Amino acid sequence: MIERQKEIERLLRSLPAENTEGIVPATNEQIETFREKCQEFGVDSIVVEQLVDFYSIANNFMYEVVFGFHSCTDELIFEWWEDGELWLGQRDFNTLRWADGKFCLGDAGSISYSQENEYDSLVDLIKGCIKEINELDEI
Repeated sequence: MIERQKEIERLLRSLPAENTEGIVPATNEQIETFREKCQEFGVDSIVVEQLVDFYSIANNFMYEVVFGFHSCTDELIFEWWEDGELWLGQRDFNTLRWADGKFCLGDAGSISYSQENEYDSLVDLIKGCIKEINELDEI
């Protein structure tokens, strides 16, 4: 397991397990299907590798109503590709995207809630979501 995968797993396991729908990795076949689809659409290899690292740890990951990722074989990921966006997932009002070179936390109507919710890496997006979770827990 590479360092980024270890970090992703550590972050996801830091969340209370009773509030997740489990941490189940994608199969090799699912990962290969995802890679082929990304290649077909011309998704940047740096983005693909980050997502593959995530899906190798957790496919279709959901946490409460805060954040969730589509399965790596879900066609919805590419629904907004014409706009240059990957729709990584949605849970309640939160939408996870890759757009304009950033991994973003926003809603259906906006790419991100603010510049603070735009991240250079997928790991940073996950950290940002966990920060949001912790802030909600304090309320």
